[in-house]
Amino acid sequence: MGQRVPRRKRRGKPRAVSAAQRRAQQRAVQAQLQARITQVVQQTLQQALADEVTALLGRGKYARRATSPPRRAGAACSACGQDWAPRWARAGSYPRTLLTLAAPVALRVPRVSCVCGGQVPLEFATFGRYERSWGEVQERTRQLAGLCLALADIREVLAGTSGAWLAPSTLNHWVHDAAALAATLRGEPFGRVPPVVLLDGVWVKLMMPTGEVYHDRQGRARARVRRVKLPLLVAYGVDPATGERWLLDWERAPGEDEASWRGLLERLQARGLHAAAGLTLFVHDGSRGLEAAFGQVDFGPHVLRQRCIFHVLRTVREQVRGERGMSREQRQARRREVLQAAAAIWHGRDRAGVRQAYQAFCACWREREPAAVAALERAFEATLAYLDARARGREWGQDWPVAYLRTTSALERLNRAFRQKARQVGTFQAERGLTAAVVLVLLHRDRALPTPPTDLWTEVLEAGLLAA
Repeated sequence: MGQRVPRRKRRGKPRAVSAAQRRAQQRAVQAQLQARITQVVQQTLQQALADEVTALLGRGKYARRATSPPRRAGAACSACGQDWAPRWARAGSYPRTLLTLAAPVALRVPRVSCVCGGQVPLEFATFGRYERSWGEVQERTRQLAGLCLALADIREVLAGTSGAWLAPSTLNHWVHDAAALAATLRGEPFGRVPPVVLLDGVWVKLMMPTGEVYHDRQGRARARVRRVKLPLLVAYGVDPATGERWLLDWERAPGEDEASWRGLLERLQARGLHAAAGLTLFVHDGSRGLEAAFGQVDFGPHVLRQRCIFHVLRTVREQVRGERGMSREQRQARRREVLQAAAAIWHGRDRAGVRQAYQAFCACWREREPAAVAALERAFEATLAYLDARARGREWGQDWPVAYLRTTSALERLNRAFRQKARQVGTFQAERGLTAAVVLVLLHRDRALPTPPTDLWTEVLEAGLLAA
């Protein structure tokens, strides 16, 4: 029988560390990390400035002017106007604080002087003249605005990373810079025309001048403004063969009347939206102003117009009255029953099947819900254009899903993002702010181009601002 092995002594638990001790230690380590990060950022930026001066002069520090290559430097002395690198030398520096996302850093910006005694104004590539915030801070501000954060929230987020509080007016200015991309997104001819175009409007609040002038408490003349609710008319392109969707154009209009819609349709036509380029179908909610505008703008022969089935069903649901003596729950159940029966009308695969289901619905509900049936009868014929559009797609060897042809639901999802941004802002104080909000929402949702870019949307935004 083998020898018995003694049991190992039980080890005691380590001494517990309280939450307060752990938090204190983490703060101490974080302070060390922040100090080290600040030091690295400062040294890197300082070296970048020094390298730019070296490249400008053509010689390193402490090297004589005679060693400089005889060339022009691309700048000019403020006194003699000479542009000749051998005439210039380093002339000390001046202090500047630059805010980065990591931390605010204190820098020494180099100076360059000429042998005549004049100073050479320099434009550094590392950061701009009079710039106190680095480009990454501005980029992050626009990114957070595109994520529908308010200026106060953006200010708090940036302060949490950099340790500095920026003025709301500064943040607002950076956000409004995105409006510069609107001309590029709206003004160029279409490089690709979608077969299907969805049209709808989303309402926003905007401060508009009234034409009156008043004087404030300091006696300054101010333009009087008032808050108005205006529609943002949107045209959304869909390629039913691939499922790609992108915004074609938009129009801030005084209303959804004929003149407003006609302005948007005429611009779409001028940019190349036409049947000859591949346009097949418009899908819309059936507003009177838009219907009238269609009669004024010619997009070519055989362009179809489809009434959005979702809007028709919503109208039918609103017209359900129920019967006398019904409770609230019973009326709601009746609305659901009528809505489900009406939605099944368009489940048919051909025109005969859809029309047969429509006639069965009318026969079933005409006596009990005459108003709902009448609402459907007024719009039914306008809801069948998608069947003709599918037939045209088959002629081209493509099977277009009906989900892209019957409703404006895809556009409604984009409008939901617009509404989210509008709720966050509350009331836009200027047209430029509204335009910037539209651009930020489009880029964030990857709906500015037919094919979404592979880069992060913030990179697309900044590249566009550089090219604008």
